[in-house]
Amino acid sequence: MHNRTIIIAATATALALAGAAAAYSWSTTPDPKTEWTSAVTQAGFVPNAPHTYDEMFESSKAFCSTGSALAITGLARTALNPEQADTTAMPARGKDPDQAATAYGDATWKWACGHQQ
Repeated sequence: MHNRTIIIAATATALALAGAAAAYSWSTTPDPKTEWTSAVTQAGFVPNAPHTYDEMFESSKAFCSTGSALAITGLARTALNPEQADTTAMPARGKDPDQAATAYGDATWKWACGHQQ
């Protein structure tokens, strides 16, 4: 009988911990900088040295005042000409400039500007 009590108690503890972990992971919000970095990396953006993704995320917040992802996309597009890849802080070498600008605009509006809806 004692062994059954230990097994039941261990099972109950494991279930409680699993439930708490699931509740925690469900209730936590994504980290905006991590999500933004992931999105722009997937779009092909790589910062030119000495710039970093952290710096680029903080800089991207300046675009929030434009009022929309579309406006940010337009601004980003002006800096994504292939001939500017060496002078732009964070180019998307080898990527379609229109698609890269759209991905940047969407990621910046959503994650840097806080419009996750």
